[in-house]
Amino acid sequence: MEEDILDTNPDSISQNPKRNPAGNEVLNGTSNHQHYAADPEAQEMVIESLRNQIQDLFSQVTQLNSKLVKSYDRVSDLEDDLHVASAQLRNSTVKISQLELERTQHLAALNTGLLVEKHHVTAELNRLMEKATEEAAQRGQAESARAAIEKDLDDLSASLFNQANTMVAEARYAQHVSRRKAEEAEQALRGAEEAVSAMQQQVQTLQEGKETAERMTADIQALMGKGKWVDKQDSQPLAPSLRLFSSHLPYQEFLFFVAHLRHLHLSSPNPPAMSTLLPLPFLTRLSTEDS
Repeated sequence: MEEDILDTNPDSISQNPKRNPAGNEVLNGTSNHQHYAADPEAQEMVIESLRNQIQDLFSQVTQLNSKLVKSYDRVSDLEDDLHVASAQLRNSTVKISQLELERTQHLAALNTGLLVEKHHVTAELNRLMEKATEEAAQRGQAESARAAIEKDLDDLSASLFNQANTMVAEARYAQHVSRRKAEEAEQALRGAEEAVSAMQQQVQTLQEGKETAERMTADIQALMGKGKWVDKQDSQPLAPSLRLFSSHLPYQEFLFFVAHLRHLHLSSPNPPAMSTLLPLPFLTRLSTEDS
C-alpha cells in the first residue's frame, strides 16, 4: 500500500491511464497529438490541466501519508494500551490471588476462633467505654481533690509566710532591744569605770593629803616639843582619817567584774561579746536598776 501511494510521480501518472484520465486524450492517437501540436493554446491548456491534476495528486499523496502516519501512531497507541491492559490484567490476577488467599485465611481464622463476631466486639467496646467514663469521673474527682490540696497549700504557705514575717519582726525588735540594752550596759560600764577612776583619784588625793598632813603634824610637833622627845608613833593626826568601806555587795560585784575582764583580756586579745557579759551579777544589777 505504501509503495502504491509513494509511486505517484509524473512519469508513472503519464504511463498509467487509470490514474491520469486526462492523459487518455494524449494517448488516443497520433492525429490528436498532431492536432494539439498544431494548436499551441490547446497544448498549453492540456499542460496546465496536467499540472493541476499532478498538484491534486500530490495533495492526495500528502494527505494519504498523513493518514498513514496517524494510523501508525494509532497502532502504537493501541499497542501501548494493550501493554498497559496486559500489565493491569497481570496485576489484577495477582491481586485476585492475594484476595483469595486473604479470604481463605479469614475463613480459617473465623473457623479457628482467632476472629470474633461483631456483637462480641460491640460488647467489648461498650465495656471499654464504660471503663473510660468511670476513669474520667475518677480523674475529675482527683483533679478536684488536687485543686483543694493546692488551695490548702497556698493558704498554709501564706500563713507560714505571715508567721515568718512576724517572727522576723519580733527577732529584729528583740535584737534591737538587746542591742540597746547592751549599749546602755556599755555606757553604764564606762560610767562605772569613770566613777571608779574618779574615786581612785580622790582616794589618791586624800592619801596624799593625809601624808602631807601627817608630815606637817610631825613637823609641828617636833617644833613644839623644843627638843623634847616626842613619840611619833603615839602621835594622833589633827584631821580625822577617811575610811573607804569595801564590804558592801555592789562593790564586791564590781571587783569581780573587773577581775573577769582582766582575765579575758589576758586569755584573748579580742573583746568579749556582750551576750557573755550580760549574765554577770554587776551588769545584771545595772540592768535591773536602770529598768
